[in-house]
Amino acid sequence: MTHDEAARTADETGGRSAAAPVPPRDERPRPRYGEYAPEGWSWQPPADETTSADATPAPAPAAATTPAQPAPVAQDTPAGAAERKPAPAWDRIITIALLVLGAFGAWDSARSMQQLGQQIQTTYNMLGIGDFTPPEWLPTLSVAGIVLQLSLYATVLGLTILRMRRRRIAFWIPLTGGAVSVVITVVFMAVVVFSDPTYLGFIQSQVPTPTTAP
Repeated sequence: MTHDEAARTADETGGRSAAAPVPPRDERPRPRYGEYAPEGWSWQPPADETTSADATPAPAPAAATTPAQPAPVAQDTPAGAAERKPAPAWDRIITIALLVLGAFGAWDSARSMQQLGQQIQTTYNMLGIGDFTPPEWLPTLSVAGIVLQLSLYATVLGLTILRMRRRRIAFWIPLTGGAVSVVITVVFMAVVVFSDPTYLGFIQSQVPTPTTAP
């Protein structure tokens, strides 16, 4: 190749190079933490790093643990344990029988309150006291006694059924109700008797009179 041909070739190559487009400048921020890394690429530490990839990390110090305290076990008292136990079968049988007897007893007590004057007179005849003089307020007292006796039985019945549904021992409730019914009857009769002049005269006649020495 002659000198002229070489110069012409250089001029043509330089012209084409000058006409080639300049690639645009990448204005994105400098990549950090592998933001623009291709998919599947992972960073590997340089070979001169002090730690190697296969170094086993030192175990972390075990935290001081406090031995678990055993939970306190609730100690049941005999009364509490018996309260939570379901009632035995015999309790239901006895309770139902007492409720039936209590129904007849409540009816008899109410009838006794209605015939309170007659019953007192019968007692007077047996003891030889005399004739009973009924006070004016006796009918009102009789009605109050009837209502009280029937209300007592209704309360006993409700409490007993409620306790039986909870499977708790309930036979003592009718027994308590029967004892209270007897006390009510005795109190009502005592109020009427101690207000009767015939009975008070009989009591005074039974008390010996002191005799004076001559």
